[in-house]
Amino acid sequence: MGSVSKDKTPINVAIIGGGIGGLALSIGLQQYSHINVRIFEAAPRFFELGGKPNNPKDPAHQNNPAIDLDPPAGVLFGANAIRAMSLIHPAIGEAYARISTTAGWPSKESTYFDFILGQDLDGQPAGTPVASPPLSAAERHSAAHRARLIDELARLVPEASAEFSKRLVGLARDEAPGARTRMAFADGVTYEADAVIGCDGLRSVCRDFVLGGDDPLARPVFTGKYAYRGLVPMHKAVAAIGPEKARNRYVFLGSGGHVLVFPVAGGAVMNVVAVGTAKDGTWQGSWIKPMKREDIEADFKDFGEDCQKILSLMENTSHWGIYDLSPDIPTFTSAPLRLLLLGDSAHACAPHLGAGAGQALEDAHVLSHLLGACRSADDVLAAFAAYESVRRPRTRFVQCHSRRQGELLDLHADGVGEDLHALRAVLSGPIREIWNCDLEAELAKAQAKMAELLAEGGEAERS
Repeated sequence: MGSVSKDKTPINVAIIGGGIGGLALSIGLQQYSHINVRIFEAAPRFFELGGKPNNPKDPAHQNNPAIDLDPPAGVLFGANAIRAMSLIHPAIGEAYARISTTAGWPSKESTYFDFILGQDLDGQPAGTPVASPPLSAAERHSAAHRARLIDELARLVPEASAEFSKRLVGLARDEAPGARTRMAFADGVTYEADAVIGCDGLRSVCRDFVLGGDDPLARPVFTGKYAYRGLVPMHKAVAAIGPEKARNRYVFLGSGGHVLVFPVAGGAVMNVVAVGTAKDGTWQGSWIKPMKREDIEADFKDFGEDCQKILSLMENTSHWGIYDLSPDIPTFTSAPLRLLLLGDSAHACAPHLGAGAGQALEDAHVLSHLLGACRSADDVLAAFAAYESVRRPRTRFVQCHSRRQGELLDLHADGVGEDLHALRAVLSGPIREIWNCDLEAELAKAQAKMAELLAEGGEAERS
């Protein structure tokens, strides 16, 4: 928990975007009484993208266990992400524990995923086991329905601290002492803050203010892959492929594509992600499109019976282009604007390691405690620099290996390809580095860097 000393003065922090990262950061900052937080969300309320708006204060929503089956829904959280939740604020960890789902069978809880062939390969039939990497007790992971998690986080945010239908269109700041950053929104509303945190996702407006709208590094990059994402009621999944595969975590490997399944919503639903490769390396039209049955059938025509049955159950499914950001983005900060990027707005990664949401939570862990340590608004830039010093190397690793993992699962990775022996040797290496990061040590490094920067600034003022 945070603490506040008497010599600290109020600091106003504006958070642009109310997704997992923005909400978690807001909750973490609540521990520091000198930090005043306001969230600005472009949507009419906190909601699940691609699904229906979620408002936990809406009476119709209260005590309603029904799960909206609109995608995207299932999100994996590695051991690092789960630890980060409680390190941000214990209430987040408690909320996640209430809604998370692990493997359906206790015997599978210590297995990362069961990787099996999704199609015949070199005389080995579809269904042939490839690898089942074991997990230590400290590496166990789980999943949640994204909309349910958003709802749980929203309940931890004071109603008065959130503003909705606020689409950011402008940022400006005077150089005068004591000046604040002025935000302008599309509805004509303006607001001033000492620090602005951009948590507005892959298609971030804030990133344009950090890098410049004309900078190619500010633009999301199509990874060459796309996904059909959807949910299947568990009773249908069990009837189609049996309880072992439906109720646990499986990846069906194939040449140029793979199908991943895992349970969410307390095991009531099977989450499905079917990944394909764009033959010409491009994506046309909207980033998210309705699925065409003929497209998914063509993409997975060579896959075996289990995958055909899974895909036949996907109805009203979305077709997503998979985009990420360049790991070469030079900074997450605009010092003149006192603006900092967090989560996908800073370092969006491909989903193949299931690590993206976890990185936003790690960001929120480090940043909430650094901002909480600021004595006044004058310390904000030192907190931003300290945050970047630990977060940029870490997120760059995740970005690069997330792309690589997609190639591994599609049996196209350089140096590995369809060599299953070589694949087994590398399949779970990077993700273990992600899971086993010492998050408290990372925060301590950032705190030491912030102290060093503040000391240097004090010496410069005295000289």
